[in-house]
Amino acid sequence: MIDPKTLLDENLALKKENQILKTKLNIVQVWMKKEVKEQTLKIAKQKTSKLAIETREDFLQENFEEVLANKINDYFGDLLLLNAPKWTIEWITWAEINYYNMLKNPSIDGFAVISAYHKVLDLFIESFVTNNFRKFAKKKWCTILRVNDPLEKSLNLIVNSKYILSVWRLFGLLRMIKEDQKLYDYWKCFKEYLDKYSELKEILLEDDFYDKFSRLNKSEVLASKRHSWTISKKDTTDARKILIWELRNKKSIIYRLLEWQSVLI
Repeated sequence: MIDPKTLLDENLALKKENQILKTKLNIVQVWMKKEVKEQTLKIAKQKTSKLAIETREDFLQENFEEVLANKINDYFGDLLLLNAPKWTIEWITWAEINYYNMLKNPSIDGFAVISAYHKVLDLFIESFVTNNFRKFAKKKWCTILRVNDPLEKSLNLIVNSKYILSVWRLFGLLRMIKEDQKLYDYWKCFKEYLDKYSELKEILLEDDFYDKFSRLNKSEVLASKRHSWTISKKDTTDARKILIWELRNKKSIIYRLLEWQSVLI
């Protein structure tokens, strides 16, 4: 039979230990928030310094750098930004600086905005999708090109030569899987890969995410319009809403991918 006094002492000791752990956690959270905010603000200042002098002065008057850093930090939160692939904060910050510069200057289009966000998507696809797919394909001995097909050739280069999986190619793969189209060797391997990593498959093929991804690809801002070196303000605004959703709504493509990855870590 347990002595009541011993039990009371153990409960008190456990409460004390929990309080110490809670205090340490609060300290870590405060440090994380401070660290991330300082990093984002530093990046915002570095990127703003690359703008024309007149624009830079306008931004300084509006305290733009600190406002932007706070918006990015509040939107994503410390944990998501700390777990983000390298250069994520830089490219998002640069995209947002160029977006507000575009709004202020009628002569500037959205090319720089879309290019920066395209970099973010490329980073995410490489880190969250392609990197593990290469390992999976090699373990399955799926390393030989057997069909004269453009997508098979691309996947062969991705697996064997470390080419990137483009946004457009990824969407093509997802569409074929979703529509249950006939798949060749590398395509089948990619489908098996998603079947194994079911959490990734769930986010990529989830209706709302897939719909946004589809609309982004069909808009051609990451393909023909970007290659033409001119993207209209409307196209830019529409794409930004899908990608980052005004840094408010957390159903954007970039937020959902970063949130999914952060949960797995």
